[in-house]
Amino acid sequence: MLRKPGHTAVFIGFALMMCVLSHSAMGQTISAQQLASSKVHLQQRPVSLAHLYWHFLLYQNHLDTKATDLGVQGKDSSPMHNHLQKKLGFSDADYAPVRISSFRLAAKAKALDKQAASIRAASTSSSTSQPQLQALAVQREADINAEISYLKQNVSPDKIKAFEAFLTQMFSPNNAIPRPSIPVGQQAPAAVQK
Repeated sequence: MLRKPGHTAVFIGFALMMCVLSHSAMGQTISAQQLASSKVHLQQRPVSLAHLYWHFLLYQNHLDTKATDLGVQGKDSSPMHNHLQKKLGFSDADYAPVRISSFRLAAKAKALDKQAASIRAASTSSSTSQPQLQALAVQREADINAEISYLKQNVSPDKIKAFEAFLTQMFSPNNAIPRPSIPVGQQAPAAVQK
């Protein structure tokens, strides 16, 4: 059964998963006990607009990838493929730069995650790997900012304004799931490490 994407909880859950995976890949992890423990203090932290772009673009790429898989199986993939575009009210031409950006950023993020995993696997000392992992985090931020610049050059200002309002609304306190603080240096749950 094909579930329609778009429930805010699905989007926020995916974004939370991406944060945990990203922090894990960059050397910042959280233990399973910390997640399960009732002593973990949940807090709402403001998320930068750049990170809202990042989560949205990776989510769009995820939807496009799943839609392609459905299309290969002969199933109707348009609801998944066009879900966020329809929510924004963008035409195909308006949304084309978003799709291009989401594909490009997902590829860059995957490459950075692979590099981070290699560094962590090869390193026996966290003091030698930490600067390398921090450099990858800086590169990720630069990649995100490059995609934001690309979108601002290729999408009309009124559409960018609507897009940013949508991003902010999706992560509003009314829609956001509080997330645990992620301590540095803890081991990630086995499911996250794979």
